[in-house]
Amino acid sequence: MDTLLRTSAEEINNGVIDFIKSAFKGKKIAVHIYEEEEPDETSFLLSNTETKNRLIASVGNVKNHVNLKEYSITDIENILNDGGE
Repeated sequence: MDTLLRTSAEEINNGVIDFIKSAFKGKKIAVHIYEEEEPDETSFLLSNTETKNRLIASVGNVKNHVNLKEYSITDIENILNDGGE
């Protein structure tokens, strides 16, 4: 059996320990604790060529003031309330 528990250090309590003891009663276990890093969103987005190209093109559009849409607060509220454009 292979079980992964993801939690913060503050959430580890006697209940977690009791669960581990109960779930693995009579078995030898190994506990591996490591600090989980937050995902780097920029690296993730740039790892996909299509997404990377779309982002680069979008940044270029903003810099060059082309292919932009302008919305009023009312427009945005209507889009959110209607579920679409």
